Amino acid sequence: MSERIFVDSDVILDVALARQPFVEASQQVLALCENGAFTGCISSNSVANIYYILRKLGGDEKARIFIKQLLKFLVIIPVDHVGMSKALDSKFTDFEDAIQHFAALSFCCTAIVTRNVQDYKFAELNVVLPSVFVG
Repeated sequence: MSERIFVDSDVILDVALARQPFVEASQQVLALCENGAFTGCISSNSVANIYYILRKLGGDEKARIFIKQLLKFLVIIPVDHVGMSKALDSKFTDFEDAIQHFAALSFCCTAIVTRNVQDYKFAELNVVLPSVFVG
C-alpha cells in the first residue's frame, strides 16, 4: 500500500466548486491519489460535511454523484470514540480539525493536506498546503 495522506475537506471542496486560485493544486492532490501515488484518506465526518455543502449549492443528485466519484479512489476513515475523546481533550481551537487530525493519526497517515494549515499547529503529523504537497 502506498503512503497514506489525509485530504482535508477544503481541498475536496476546492475541486467540487472550482474555487480559484486553489482548484489546480487541489486537483493535482486528488489526481495523485486517484493514480495510486498516495492513498488518499478522508474521514466519515468529511463525507457528511462535503455532502451537506454540495447539496445546498448544487442539489442532492450532483452532491451524490461527486461523492461517489471520490469513493472510487479515496479511503473513508471512521471517526471513533477514542478519536473523538482525544479531539475534545486536545489543544486544537477548531474542534472539526481536531477530529480530522485524530482520525488521520489513527489510520497511520503521514500528512494532512489542507489549506487550513494554521488551525493544525498542534498536529502530530506533517500539515501541508496542496500547492506545497504537489510542488
